[in-house]
Amino acid sequence: MHEYVVLWSGKYYQHWENELHSHSYWQIISVLKGGGTIRIGEEQFSLTERSTYLIRPYVPHAILRNSPSEQPQMMDLKFTLADGPLAQEAMLLPNRLDDAVFPRFQYYFDRILKESEEKLPYSYERICMYFGLALTGILRSGTTAPAPRPAATPEDAPVKSVGGVDIQKVSQFIHQNYASPISLEDLARVAIVSKSTLIQAFKLAFDTTPIKYINRIRLEKAKALLLNTDSSISEISEMVGFQSLHYFSRYFKSNESLSPVEYRQRYSRNYYFTYRVPVQSDTVDLQNC
Repeated sequence: MHEYVVLWSGKYYQHWENELHSHSYWQIISVLKGGGTIRIGEEQFSLTERSTYLIRPYVPHAILRNSPSEQPQMMDLKFTLADGPLAQEAMLLPNRLDDAVFPRFQYYFDRILKESEEKLPYSYERICMYFGLALTGILRSGTTAPAPRPAATPEDAPVKSVGGVDIQKVSQFIHQNYASPISLEDLARVAIVSKSTLIQAFKLAFDTTPIKYINRIRLEKAKALLLNTDSSISEISEMVGFQSLHYFSRYFKSNESLSPVEYRQRYSRNYYFTYRVPVQSDTVDLQNC
């Protein structure tokens, strides 16, 4: 039996300020862009891009903007935790979570948002599954060693050699040079191994080939640029290393089921989804809390 219930999710530009308030549920807020100030209990933090915050039940908190014209863009999840190991470990986490949390949280949040909008059969069950992966990943990173992220995302960084190949060195090379043309021969020279040996090592480490790994990194970088910049589709294609706009658009749609333009239109707007309403009568307004 799950120890959590997902109540609400939202991705929005916060054009309002709220006074100190508290509620009976938990909340995770992550900043996509913009700034401001957040107060949680006795602590106060400057909102920075790619920062993530945990708000516990009944802890007073408030978000203030730096100026009336500024509207920080947020990813926001509200949920409940039953008394149990998850709640006990979550209580030990800091108010401002480690920066390494952001890529994992964004990865699963995007999938929660997609399920929420499509409303297919078993969407809520899948939303809970993605939330559980996000939450347990946060707990792992906060209480033990950092947990591995989903395979072949931009933040993947292997920590050891695989099959005699220095995968970490090759991965670092890819992350530093993804915007430029990279061939299998280039990677084999970096690893000082044959192409076939390199391919086998990547399959063991990431369950994919080196070229597919590179393209997935480029895809994730492109998604971030689509949402956080005003660059054109052709500019973004070039910035992340795709040599052809046509190939970029085709590859993007085959992986995201949306064109780059459709992805920008869908995920750069404000979205609010309510799944469950807490029993407490003072917590019905989930959107502005």
